[in-house]
Amino acid sequence: MTVPARRTSPAVAAVLALVAGLLATFLVATPASAAAGRTRVVVKVADCEGCQVFVQQGLRERWWASKTRPVRDGKVVFVVPSSRTHGLSIGITGTWEAASPHPSGFQAIVALRYKGVPAGSGIDQATAATKHRASACFPGTNAHRVVFHVTARKVTIAGNGGPADTTMAWADPQVRTMRGTLMEVFDGVAGAQDIVPCW
Repeated sequence: MTVPARRTSPAVAAVLALVAGLLATFLVATPASAAAGRTRVVVKVADCEGCQVFVQQGLRERWWASKTRPVRDGKVVFVVPSSRTHGLSIGITGTWEAASPHPSGFQAIVALRYKGVPAGSGIDQATAATKHRASACFPGTNAHRVVFHVTARKVTIAGNGGPADTTMAWADPQVRTMRGTLMEVFDGVAGAQDIVPCW
């Protein structure tokens, strides 16, 4: 005996279609909503494999620093709350610093924009070395991804007790920075002994 197929009423079919649509929307939207409010900070550093990089935030009401990570395949990636990109700066330690005969006495910081250099402009080491003021403070973003292209070079300075090898690092191209956050740099080398204040 053949059992006749059960027919679904138009009302029930409409409800089932609505539920299926909502379920599909939920499954598609969940990954995006889970990642909402977070930014993937990519720091690309050429010719600096093994160099140590970290990001930090130095606001009057909020101080924070990430763990240090090594450059692998030319980059380091940090996933942080987007709110932490406001006042964000980048610290870097070159692999050559471990063998320095004397300590530099400071943590090398990436100069995101030297005074007088427009954001978006490229800058070479010779030009960067003539600069005496720079900002290390990023104004922030709500984007899911932000990329910093950084150049890092070994330089020798007058350190604590004698010549010291340290890291001269700058964004190339230069990027937007927070107004009023210029710091003194020495022959293009930016450094700090604590979290960079960005306010």
